[in-house]
Formats: sequence, structure tokens, C-alpha cells
Amino acid sequence: MDLALPSESIDYLFRSTFANTRANMETLSGSVLGQAIDQYQNGKYTQAVRSFKQAIALAPSSGNAFDALRYLGQTYLKLEDSEKAVQACQDGIRLYPTDDTFYKALADIYLKEEKWADATRMYEQAIAINPNDAETQYSLGQCYLEAKAFDRALDKFRQVLRISPGNASGYYGLGQTARAEGDLPRAVDWLLKAERVDKKFALAWRELGYAYADQGDFFRAEEQLSVLAAHGSAYAADLESYMAQATPGKIAATFSPDGFRSRLGPKTEVARLSGKLARPGASQLFSLTFAFSKTMDESSVIDSDNWTLSRATLRENRGVYNNGAPPGPAEATLDRRPAYILFDQKTNMAAVYFRIFQNASADATIDPSHIVFKCAAADAYGKPLDPDADEYAGFSGIA
Repeated sequence: MDLALPSESIDYLFRSTFANTRANMETLSGSVLGQAIDQYQNGKYTQAVRSFKQAIALAPSSGNAFDALRYLGQTYLKLEDSEKAVQACQDGIRLYPTDDTFYKALADIYLKEEKWADATRMYEQAIAINPNDAETQYSLGQCYLEAKAFDRALDKFRQVLRISPGNASGYYGLGQTARAEGDLPRAVDWLLKAERVDKKFALAWRELGYAYADQGDFFRAEEQLSVLAAHGSAYAADLESYMAQATPGKIAATFSPDGFRSRLGPKTEVARLSGKLARPGASQLFSLTFAFSKTMDESSVIDSDNWTLSRATLRENRGVYNNGAPPGPAEATLDRRPAYILFDQKTNMAAVYFRIFQNASADATIDPSHIVFKCAAADAYGKPLDPDADEYAGFSGIA
């Protein structure tokens, strides 16, 4: 009696057994995957890595393997092992080349590491697969913005709004780009739109504060700072620091510790400034101390070439030297540059020493109230002083 099975039956039995085995392995893989996700969510990342790898090994061509590999990359990031996270994403790209998931995940890693060119390349590949992903379009726009490829950045942010009309991030990106290009009015318009769409968009509040500060509108910049502070946003410190840099420094106050009488008017005999100047041909050092509104660069402040002493001309509230009378033969000599400057970093004050000369006949006159002290020094950020508050004259008594 021939008990041999037909070849068709053997083939069917093999396929059936294989199918059952595969189904069982996928079921087991799914169970391990669920355990791994639970470990991940409970912060047991080292255990989760082992479980995700096991889930992949049990059914490497299943949907479970896809999810496990995606989670595996995220778990490595939690363990601060970006090298293995990158490898997990690259494995995902190799196994699922027509899915954008792992291209995006890898691009996100490169973005955090500020590897802009690599991130750009991965986002571009993701968009080639799925051009209607607004989030990826936005991320690619940020890469182009960082590279100062402004036209490309604008295109991507517009794509965000095409895919997702009214998307606050799209308006925000357009505002960022306009500001980077120096188009501050348009930047403000876009950022206000982002604010109106998303009432809690802290990044937009900060960027709008930057734009206002760039415009010199520190009142509105301060309003944005107040909004950030009221919401407890960490971005408040960023804006506050930026405003400190952007706000022009000023001469805040002046005084003379050695008694230089800067309020004395035209035709004052120099001997009235000091008894030492009563002698023919004598000279005397005087000083004025200047207090600044923000931290100054010491090397710039003590450079005498950054200070100018001059006689006032009729302009605004400085008045005019000697009431406009031309200097006579008895006019005292005044050096154009100070003799030297001492700067105290703790108090942010500069003592400017300058010399006044008596003439040979001891009858020299001067107009102390109309001597103008102008400062061209830079602040600690390399920015010049406010041009409306960079000089002092005793006549006005104000910077």
C-alpha cells in the first residue's frame, strides 16, 4: 500500500505550517513589542532596547518590526546615544525606503546636532516621498533659513500654509525669514498673524520682540518681554538679553569730582577755574566723570581717539560757544582730545581728563558751559552709543 502523499498535499502542508508559524511569531513579536513600549513609557530604556530588538528578530518583515525599529531610535536618544539612534534610522531607511518615517527621524537627529546639510538632505528625501507633510516642509524651511537660502525657505513656509491653511508655524517661518532679510515691517505683519492664530505661541512672541528691537521700538519689544515673562516662558531671558544688546547705550549722567565748573558761561576767565591758572602759560588738568546706561567696552572707552572736545555750535539745546562771538586773541587753548581716560568696570563710569591752558598774558577766557564732550566708544556688544545721547555740554546740563 502506497502511503506517500501527493506533492500538492506536501506543498500545501508546508505552506500551512509555515503560515501558522509566521502568524505565531508575529503574535509573539506583538506581545514583546507591547512590553517594550511599556518599558519605554516607564523610563526603563535599557530594558526597552533589548525588548525592541527581540520584537524585530521575531518577525523582521512585519509591521511590528517597523514600529519596534522606530521606537528603538527614540529609545537610544533617551539614552543619549545618538550614534546608535542614527544607525536605527539608517536601518529603517534600508528596510523601508519608500516610507518617509525614518528619513524624518534621522533628519530630526541631525537638526538637533546642528548638522544642517545632513538634515536638509534627509528632509528633502522625506518630502520627495510625502510632499504633503506640513511639519516636514516647515523643518526643511528652517534648514534653508539657517543656510540663508531665503527664497527656498519662503517657498517651504508657503507650502506649509498651502497644505495647512492658517498654520501658525507657516506664518512664523515667513516672519523669521522676512526679519533675516531685513524686511522688518513685513516680519512684524507675519508674526502678528502667527500670534493671532496661536494665542500661546511663545516662539512668535520672542521673534516679534526681536523684530521690534531691530526697529528700535523698545516699548513694543518690552511688551513682548512682559508677555513671555507672564507665561513663565524660558524665551523671556533670550529676548531680554537681545534687547540689552540692541538697545543703544547712552551717557546717563556726568559730574566733576575735582570741581570743573561746567556751568560757567561765556568769557569766563580761566583763573576762575583754578588758582593755578592765574600764572602766565600755566595749564591744569580737569576731569569729568561719565556714567553710561549699559556695560561698555573698556578698551574702546579708554581710547582717547573715541572722545572729542569741541566748542558748541547752535544746534538743538547745546547753545553756541561764547554766544556766537568768534574766539578772540585771549581765547584759552583746549586740546581736541582728552589727555587720558580711566574706566571703572564695576561702576561703568569713565573719568575723562583734559587740559586747559592759560595764555602768556594770563588773561585767557573760556566758555565752560559750551564745551562739548562727545563719546564714540562702543558698548560691550560692539555697538555705538545712541547718537541722541552720546555727548554732553554744561549749558544744557544733560547728555
